[in-house]
Formats: sequence, structure tokens, C-alpha cells
Amino acid sequence: MDYEFRVVVEKVCVASQAVAKRDTVKIYDLRPPKSILDLGLRHEEQISLLTKVQNALLAEQSALIDLGYVTCPNCGKKLKKNGFMSSNFHAVFSDHKLYIQKHRCNNPECNWQSTPTTTTVFGTDIHPDLAKLQCEQGALFSYRDAQTNLEKINCTRRSVNNHTRIQSLTNQVGAMLSQATLRKPSAQECVAPTTDLIVQVDGGHIPVKEKGKRSFEALSAIAYQPDKIKQVDKNHRQITNKTCVVAALNDELDTIKRFVLNAAHKQGMTEQTRVTGLADGANNCWSVLLSLKSHCLDLECILDWFHIGQKFQNVKNALGESFEESLDSVKWTVWHGEAQAALTKLKLLQDNITDDAKQSQIQGLHNYLKNNLDYLINYDEQKNSGKVYTSQTAESHIDSLFNARHKRKQKMQWTREGAHNVLQIRAKMESQEWNGQWQDAVLEALIGAA
Repeated sequence: MDYEFRVVVEKVCVASQAVAKRDTVKIYDLRPPKSILDLGLRHEEQISLLTKVQNALLAEQSALIDLGYVTCPNCGKKLKKNGFMSSNFHAVFSDHKLYIQKHRCNNPECNWQSTPTTTTVFGTDIHPDLAKLQCEQGALFSYRDAQTNLEKINCTRRSVNNHTRIQSLTNQVGAMLSQATLRKPSAQECVAPTTDLIVQVDGGHIPVKEKGKRSFEALSAIAYQPDKIKQVDKNHRQITNKTCVVAALNDELDTIKRFVLNAAHKQGMTEQTRVTGLADGANNCWSVLLSLKSHCLDLECILDWFHIGQKFQNVKNALGESFEESLDSVKWTVWHGEAQAALTKLKLLQDNITDDAKQSQIQGLHNYLKNNLDYLINYDEQKNSGKVYTSQTAESHIDSLFNARHKRKQKMQWTREGAHNVLQIRAKMESQEWNGQWQDAVLEALIGAA
């Protein structure tokens, strides 16, 4: 006996369960599958079936759209129905037409008529779930790659997924998130008050569109409690709860300082909290951290050992193996909190070198440590006491904000505002806040832009 498989949609009376309307949207032949490719529906077939089901549902929903017209808004006379208005609607995986009831005034001297569309009724013709997907793609990939990715997901090219529209929406949503991040967090957004907090500030360079300039710097920060560091394995640790913020605006650090303060509050900082601040030694990073001083009980700023190690390694690579032992000795001295002795050793080492390039390398390391003398500690004691001294655990989180989306090797060049907006979405993703905040930002962007 032969069979076929039918996908049927029904409109059913809830009270009586009587079928008011029944449509067969698709019929499939039932045959023995000859390969794995024959099992179930292929990607394109799934999209096609979903589109047909959506069309059936939207036909019923559009007939129920009530604009609330009883009398003419111009003259107050009675209205009559005047056919239907065709309008676009872009769902996550498919595009559709809605047919919305039109009305016309009976008064021949008035002749008012409605022209309802998806946008005039709902504020936008794009479903927020599609906009969310576009923003995520726009934040993670180049806008053209985002368009290509969405074409692969949808099995077809759709004008709504054009890279220029993705760029525009991503910028708008990022701007909304930036404004939200500037606002002081509510009590519900903050974790319980904590006695200790870690805040790390770091920078990343982004290729710039402006002529005569190669890049500009964006500053990022991550705030987390010490007990939120989880040991994954012997060599890796993970921060289980954190707040990441990032800013690329040229506003004398005003935005990033406000972002960092709010991030610290979200992570439980109060006036009774001891804050440990880590930075790579840049003056702007210290400035951001020091802005927290009046908001907490105590602020200890530490030159991040991860970056110190990088500086020493760079100099080792430049000077060669013959200087490795001497540099290791200087590094050991720094590790044990003997900063002045380390500077003295570097000066002696520099005096015994005649090569100008190598002298310059030593001088650079000397200046780096000297300029950050106030932030050098006894790292050995800090480690043995179980306190934070390195950003290595958080470094991957910072790097992920400035990934291939903003690296110099990419062809994309940025304005400060454009980079800032995209980075807001990435920061929310990294903080695990995107899923809880995207809807308000997306709806505001869609309806505000319509």
C-alpha cells in the first residue's frame, strides 16, 4: 500500500473544536530512504515548508489586525471597508506579504482613506528576531560576510539582509546599548555587595578611516569578583561572572570612565569594597582605574605581570640568547618587589652594550618600569597570598572584543563611532548580557528608525 505525507494547517474553533478552514501546505512522497540525504527534509526544503506555514498563519493574523477606525478621523463620518493594502513583512528566514484592511470615508467631500502597512501598524516591517540575528552577525563578522552568512542560513539572497542594512541596524542597536550602559545600573542589575573586586583596563588599536592616521585606540575593561575565577584544568582558569565594557569615543575618557564605574557597581562595588586594578602601564588606563578611587574603600593599582612578562620577552627576542640570563635576573628582581634594584641592573646592562639598537631596547624596558614604579609590587608575595597579580585569566576576554572584526589585517576601516557601536554588542555578548538586553535595544532601533 502506497502512502504520502501531508502537512496540513487548520483553523479550529476553540470552543467546539470544529474545523473552520483546512489547507494542505505540502505533500511529500513516502519512499524508502536510499541514503542519509533522504532522511527528513533538506535545508532548503525546511525553509520552504516554514515559509508556507508562515504564509498560512499570517493570512489569518492580518485579517484580525484592527486599526480601531470607527469614524473618519477628519470629518467624523462613517467609514466603509475599501479593500486591502499589500505590505511587506520580513520574518527570520522568509519574506511575506500582509494584506491589511483599508477604510474610506463615506463623505464625498472628505474622501479620506487609510493606507495601513506593516510599518505604520507595528513600527517596523522587520521581525525583531531577524534584527537580532543581523546584529549578531554584524558584530562578529564584516558586514559583507554577515550578508553571506545570512544568505547561507536562508538558502537565498534577501534584500533585507543586504550588508548596508546590517551595518545601519548594528550601528543603531550599538548606540542604544551605549546609552543604556551610561545609565547607573538599578539595584536589580547589580549583584550582592562584595568586599573585594578586580577591575582590569586594557587597550586595543583599530584601523581608522581618517586620512593620515593608521589607527585609534579603544579602551576595554572587565570587572569581576575574585571568587568568580574557576579552575578549568591545570593550565586554564575561567571567570564565571563578569561585566565587560568598551569605548572607542574620543571624549577625554569620559565614556569609558562612566562605563567602568557602572560595571564595577554591577559586580557589587560599594564604598566598603577594596578594588584591585590591573593595567598594562598606559597612562589612560591608569586614569580610568584611578577614577574609581572615590567610589570604593581602597584602590590598589598594579602593573599587570602578564604585560611585564611580554615586555621582557620582546626585549629577549631583540637582544638574543646571550642576554637571556641577565634579563631573567632583572625579571626575578622585579618579581620579588625590588623595583629600584631592577632599574639599577638594567642601567648596568645598558652601559655594557655598545650596539645602539640593543641599548634602545634596554632603555625602553627601563623607562617602562620606571614610569610605572608606583604600581610595581612584590609579585611573589601577592601570588603566595592568593591575591591577583596578573590579567592572564581575563586577557582572552579582552582579546575577544578586539578579534578579527577589528584587527589591522582586515580591510575594514572604522570611524570611532562605528567601532564604538559594534563593540557595545560584543561587550554585551562577552558579559553574557546580550540575551537579556537585545530586545529593548533592537525594538528601539527598529521602531525609532521607521
